[in-house]
Amino acid sequence: MLTRLSNRLNSEHRKIIGNTGWLFIGRIFRILISLLVSTWVARYLGPKEFGILQYALAFSSFFLPLSTIQMAPIVTRDLVRQPESSNVILGTAFTLQLVGGAIAAIASITLIFVVSPEDFLVHLLVAIVALKFIFNSLQPIESWFEARVESKFKVLAENVAFIFSTVLKCYLILSGASVVALTIVLVLETLLYSFGLIFYYQKSRQSVLNWRTNWKKIQYFIRESFPLVLSSTTVLIYINIDRVMLGNMVGKEAVGIYSSAATLSESWWFLESIVSSSLYPMIIQSRDLGKAVYDRRLQKYYDLISLMAYGLILVMIPSASLVITILYGKAYQAAIPILIVHICSALFSFLGAAQSHWIVNEGLQKFNLYSRLAGLVSNILLNLLLIPLYGGMGAAIATIISYAIGGYLFYLVIPVTRENAVRMTKALLLPIRLPKVIQEFIR
Repeated sequence: MLTRLSNRLNSEHRKIIGNTGWLFIGRIFRILISLLVSTWVARYLGPKEFGILQYALAFSSFFLPLSTIQMAPIVTRDLVRQPESSNVILGTAFTLQLVGGAIAAIASITLIFVVSPEDFLVHLLVAIVALKFIFNSLQPIESWFEARVESKFKVLAENVAFIFSTVLKCYLILSGASVVALTIVLVLETLLYSFGLIFYYQKSRQSVLNWRTNWKKIQYFIRESFPLVLSSTTVLIYINIDRVMLGNMVGKEAVGIYSSAATLSESWWFLESIVSSSLYPMIIQSRDLGKAVYDRRLQKYYDLISLMAYGLILVMIPSASLVITILYGKAYQAAIPILIVHICSALFSFLGAAQSHWIVNEGLQKFNLYSRLAGLVSNILLNLLLIPLYGGMGAAIATIISYAIGGYLFYLVIPVTRENAVRMTKALLLPIRLPKVIQEFIR
């Protein structure tokens, strides 16, 4: 049977499967190792210094979309459509990201003096992280490999840089290095990754010296990527604003405690994307089989995503104390109740991410931006209300409510998305519907 299946796969199919496999392996590898190393860094630095680092990283993340101009999907698309113009496309993208990176670096360094005027260590860490924005300018090479369905080279470059930085972090911890040294490693990882991309690009008989910049192409990229920059900026502020507000309103140690819980909670988000990347192409195809089939498969898809989220919540809540103690140590005991609350946001996070694929499939992308803005505004307002009262726990509660607003309730009020929100409602009620859902899956 396996032989017959293998014979039926043409070379293009095998190339796509191999490409996906490389991306999957690279992602899992990085997530697991990153989680272990980040917990070791947290234990080593202690809640206060770890909080300072997390605060600096969270603040810097607000400027990341400006440094990348969010051109990757556009560059990849254009390279597929116009491979003969690759030198102009890549050269223009490089120039634009280099300028964007410089602007992002200057903006982040300038604004941190306004947001946190008296904290020299935070200023220094933000200035170091800002160098990453400039090194991101070579990342259009990623799109060149993706357009050729050769992501293994991107993954190899990524993992070599990642292994180097991981080993260096471990060495620095064992040597008793400072938080500044550990932050520099983050920049070195980005720099090494950029060199790796150049190496594999040159090895493919290409040269960055052949790149050319085109002014009309710059205007085109800015026009095409602006909605993506706006959307990505909204998402990154949405995800990280709690750490920045917590640091300003309570203190950096509170950020360290909260970040340890949030990191554990958010480290499982990749599960939804793996399931979606495997199942959603089939759901898209089912749209041509009629509304009844399409609706049924969508409901099964949401039910499966909801089942994963509920399973994660049921595992993490009783084990939160053990997990925090083993991974972070006694200094982070205050993170236990925060983790128990924060992990519940997985339900709305998973379903919100899942339905975003439906939004794209139906051509309703503008509602993605509107929903994220609704979630961001509600998150900021809830943080202003709850953080002074409950500290990190208040930020966790604000996260759950704002994710529910941005990823679910918003779509329930909009007429054009209400039908899909009803499917999500059924998925949220999965514990009540479980016997029937199991029968449906078996069928």
